[in-house]
Formats: sequence, structure tokens, C-alpha cells
Amino acid sequence: MSHALRLFAERGYHHTQIADIIEAAGIARGTFYLYFDSKRAIFAELLDGLFATFENTIRPIDTTAGAPPVGEQTRANVVRVIDTMVSNRDLVRILMRAAVGLDPEFDGKVADFYRKILSVIRGSIEAGIQMGLVRPRDAAVAAMIVLGGLKEIAYHYLVAGDQPPSSEVVAAEFLAVVASGLLREGQSDQLRLLAGGAAS
Repeated sequence: MSHALRLFAERGYHHTQIADIIEAAGIARGTFYLYFDSKRAIFAELLDGLFATFENTIRPIDTTAGAPPVGEQTRANVVRVIDTMVSNRDLVRILMRAAVGLDPEFDGKVADFYRKILSVIRGSIEAGIQMGLVRPRDAAVAAMIVLGGLKEIAYHYLVAGDQPPSSEVVAAEFLAVVASGLLREGQSDQLRLLAGGAAS
């Protein structure tokens, strides 16, 4: 799997052949077909693994009594997402460069993944509105803006090759920009938590 992952990330789906994977892995063709019936099958398994990893990384905001402050939970979510992107760099490159437009089934997988992520982000924004922390907004549109920002971070630091600062720094800058548009006036404690500080 690791050899296929590297080749897909470097060459793209269409320019990677089963023969390339077999050669890189140092296995016989028959051994490959014991586990996968096609190049498409191994590509699908790689994508499914990435989707599952991200879905487990982003956690809904807990608003029950005794839960950590919303700002702290939000910041932890963003740091986890960025750390996950960095530790799965090749998979993220595949998702952003090779997975879209292969065929309707793969397009459906990618669209479903983004819908799930948007649903969690939207739910968190709606919870913030209900708690009086977030300005009344169209939560669906706001969620798209948040996801779009994360995708741009992934593109520039993981695909285009820009030199990234630490996950903590990226998360703090990202959240400072997002919070300035979403938080109500007077939420200085939440801003400090989003930036990694302590509430007063």
C-alpha cells in the first residue's frame, strides 16, 4: 500500500500502472492480485482510509455541562485536522489532485466525504449561534467558507510545496481570521482560547 500511495502521489492515478506498483513493492503480479483486483481497487482503499481518518479527527462541539470551552474545542479540532493533513501528506495530495474526475463513483465518494465534514462544521457553527457566541449567520455558507480555507491551507503547504509553519501557528492564524467574522462582540475569552491562550 505504501508503494502505491507514493506512486499515486508522485505520478497521479492515470500515470501509475500496476506494473509500477509491483516493481516498487518488489512482489509478484500474482501476489498483488491476491489482495486487489485492479489499480482502481487499491486507489479506492487508500481514499477510504483517508476519509475515515479525517471523519474521526473532526469532533462535534460538546455543549454539555462541564465540557471544555467551545474555543478550546474548536482550536483542538483545527490543530488535529492540520496535523492529520501533514502526517498523511501523500494521501492529501492524491485527494486534491487525482481523486476528482476519475469517474462518477469516485466523484461521489469525494462529494460524500466533503458533505460529512461540512455537516460537522455547520453543526458546530449552529451550536455557537444557539449559545450566543456566534453571530446569526447562514451556517451552511459559513461552513463552506471554513472548509474552503482548510483546503487552501492543504493545497499550498502539502501540494504546492510552500514551507509551512507549525500546526499550532497555522491553526491560530486560521482561527483568528474565521473568528473575526463569526464571533459576537465581547467574546475576548473565546478569542484567547482559539489562539491557544487561557481564558481570563
